[in-house]
Amino acid sequence: MSTVQSEQNALADAEALFIWERQARPVMESIATAGDSPARAVVVGNAGSGKSTMLRELHRLLADRDAAPLLWGDSVDVSRVPASQALLVDDLHLLDSPRIASIRARAEDPDAALVVTSRPWPRVDALTSISRSLERSRPAIVLGHVSRSDVLTYLRAADQVIAGSCVDDILQFTGGVSWLVSEALALHDARDCADDSGHRAVMRAVEDRIAHRLDTISVELRLEIEALCVSPAGHDRLHAERDDIIAQGYAEGLLMRNGQPVPLVRAAVRSTIPVTRLIDLSANVADGLALSAAAGDSSYRDWVGGIQDPAIGAALMEHADRALDSDPGRAFELYVGALDCGLNPTALIGRQAQAAWASGNADLAASLLDSVPSSGPIPDSDRVADTSAAIWSMRGMMRMSDTVYRSLVPVGTETRARATIAAFGVGRMPEAVDSAQAPGLPSTLRVALELLDRGLRASMTADSTESAIADLVRASEMYTSAATSAPIPELPAVIAAIVAMNVGDLDVAHDVIENAIRGEQGGAWARTRLLLWRSWIAVQKARPGEARSALTHALEASSTRSARDTLLAQAIRVAIARRYEDSASLEAAWSAARDSILHTEVDLYLLLPLAELVTAAARVDDPGRLRPHFVSGLGIVEQLGSPPVWTTHLHWAGIQHGILLNLPDALEPHARALVTATAHSPIAAVMAQAGRVWTATLAGSVDADAVEAAAHGLASAGLGWDGARLAGHGANRTSDRRISARLLSCARELHPQEVTRKVARADDDAKSAAPAGPSGFTLSERERDVARLVLQGKTYAEIGETIFISPRTAEHHIAHIRRRLGASSRSDLIAKLRVVVDQDAGTGERAPIGQGQDA
Repeated sequence: MSTVQSEQNALADAEALFIWERQARPVMESIATAGDSPARAVVVGNAGSGKSTMLRELHRLLADRDAAPLLWGDSVDVSRVPASQALLVDDLHLLDSPRIASIRARAEDPDAALVVTSRPWPRVDALTSISRSLERSRPAIVLGHVSRSDVLTYLRAADQVIAGSCVDDILQFTGGVSWLVSEALALHDARDCADDSGHRAVMRAVEDRIAHRLDTISVELRLEIEALCVSPAGHDRLHAERDDIIAQGYAEGLLMRNGQPVPLVRAAVRSTIPVTRLIDLSANVADGLALSAAAGDSSYRDWVGGIQDPAIGAALMEHADRALDSDPGRAFELYVGALDCGLNPTALIGRQAQAAWASGNADLAASLLDSVPSSGPIPDSDRVADTSAAIWSMRGMMRMSDTVYRSLVPVGTETRARATIAAFGVGRMPEAVDSAQAPGLPSTLRVALELLDRGLRASMTADSTESAIADLVRASEMYTSAATSAPIPELPAVIAAIVAMNVGDLDVAHDVIENAIRGEQGGAWARTRLLLWRSWIAVQKARPGEARSALTHALEASSTRSARDTLLAQAIRVAIARRYEDSASLEAAWSAARDSILHTEVDLYLLLPLAELVTAAARVDDPGRLRPHFVSGLGIVEQLGSPPVWTTHLHWAGIQHGILLNLPDALEPHARALVTATAHSPIAAVMAQAGRVWTATLAGSVDADAVEAAAHGLASAGLGWDGARLAGHGANRTSDRRISARLLSCARELHPQEVTRKVARADDDAKSAAPAGPSGFTLSERERDVARLVLQGKTYAEIGETIFISPRTAEHHIAHIRRRLGASSRSDLIAKLRVVVDQDAGTGERAPIGQGQDA
């Protein structure tokens, strides 16, 4: 709104304008109209809060009512002033001890009329005693700070109009301190606001008055206020050790009651403090800059910049190092401040790049690293190598990450462990890290990376799968506990989850990723990737709703995505479309995804998305596009000795590729590879058996028991969709209607959409107050049928005859239930099944076996 400023703001007696009506007027009226009660009150406020003005106005009100008030003066003898006559004493804190003693004696007489004003400092026993005596009659009147309503009330009474935004600005930069608000209102002119919405003109004028007041206070107080304005982090020390100084600063109207400088006072100090004094305070400047940057004070560097003092620069760098993991954005600003103070830019490149990386700005980090000298020693080489390698990995070029570590040979144990990730990622077996030679006590981060190194190496050997998963899971937990946002080619949680999925343990993979998300592993930059892997695991667990939701959250977590994350996101879209949507949706998802692989090189940690895309490419009859990448993926695992943990899903994709394209010769080498791996990999054995059964089924030889067992085996390995397809193919290729119905039933049971509906029904039942089974356990419809028959004492063969499944499939169901329930023996299994089945019966979930059941 347009505003008009009253001409009265130039009045000489400006102090008279600022009696804050809402604060003071009701109290003065009450004292003046008290009747026979003596006028007794104590007014406390800091400098310029209006104490003296209020006392003079009270004197006028009492005089108008013939109360004959007496203003204190040097000639006043308190002992001669009648008790009934109001004695008004201003600035009580400035009086000498004898006079304070005489006023104290009057205050102790409850019938004596006495009104005094005082500042909150100095704290003298006699002043405190006077205040307490007067407060027995009336609570103390405390002045010093005003609110928006106080200002609006004053403006209305003074017939002045100021825009609401101007009032808000004034209250903000003055902190609501009475004398500063008074000065700002007196100096405010709407004509200045037209081109000065930030009120810089008013602020500069009030700063001049603040500077004048700073010149009038004691040297000791001024130095302490300067220290607080330059280095707010020193406040705790001052508050603990120099509480009296803070009280004095508050009494002068320069500090808030908690010791923080008034915003405009801070600005005034910074604009007037001599450079030599600032250098003296350089040890604490970094803390001040950090706190101001965190509070959004963009002007902080305006007064620090240009002071070429290495002490200030070193202090800024030290504080930035401490903030690097917890607040990389603030750390980056502090590093820039250190450069402004004259530190060597080359020495700070690695730190700045890491801060930019952790803040999610990989392009800025890369541009900084591009300025690293190409020859001679590189300062902070491990940090430079880690950040550069992480950037190349994010771009989907793990081979360049490995090249970085081979060019800048790691020095520290942690960087050598990160180099191991890149080396394995491109199929190169690195030398072992000798952590025993690392100096000092082991840190949480160091232990995490040592476990990661050990777990990765164990995953490359055929007989160490369990120990590999254990080490990798612990590595992820320790890495989260380390609370680091340091650059790394791949997150420990992702590596641990991939290995768990590779051996078919989706529950472990799920828990690892969920714990990493909750613990904010890796910092802000890692969130998108963790959410993408949450979505991927949901796909494998046949939970399309969760998969879509997690994918949406991942894409919303960052406005920009790396080539690596983009490939994973596209693979998830394809996986969802292939399993749960129609051919047109799959074609659309593939069309959007097929070019993303061109921007990304395959590495060890992208083999799962690659396997999905290879299968989808065959499904949409576009196999040639991914053939070079598939060959590259196979080459990586072959260079590592074809470890079963890392090869099975890739070879299974090769088998699916051959089946979909009807190319038996193409799937043969992958089938042989899975057979070779069966001795060391249960999931490879499942896949190999499923491959043999599938091939036979497509040739027209349908063994219902074998198909059903192979389909359930795939489902137990996280390949429920493939198991359902196998059962469906068997049903379509048999002429026996009974077998066809049985295999179709198996396919419906394993189809992810069917599983999803069962989970939804289970959730609805839970919301209807149905009790959960042991540890929240729920059964599928077929599993409930099997469980009831087990409790009836049926054998595997009898169970199969009753519900039209093979004895082997019944055995598989029971083994699966036993694992999920954690039953340690048959008797334990029976006891736990009774609990689950009884709970299902209580909810009316299913009719008893034999009543209305149909094949």
